[in-house]
Amino acid sequence: MRIQISKRFVKDTDKITDQRILSKIRQVIIDARSIHSLSYILNLTEIVGYPNFYRIKFDYRYRIGIYYDGGDIEFLRVGSREDFYKKFP
Repeated sequence: MRIQISKRFVKDTDKITDQRILSKIRQVIIDARSIHSLSYILNLTEIVGYPNFYRIKFDYRYRIGIYYDGGDIEFLRVGSREDFYKKFP
């Protein structure tokens, strides 16, 4: 599956200083490259009211927002759960 990473996603990750969280983000991206279907991504949930927008819960406090159009996965946002739903989608 093709992966695209938005500029906003890069800016969000630049704000994170915890190396443990950054390594988990890297692992999610690596795992997403090797899948054939969204059902293989762990802790993936569709955002209610927004078709094709999903969130990945990869830590108890952090979420990744993605958009899936059938062939490409675009990583849009990453952030703590307190602010994530205010900014995504």
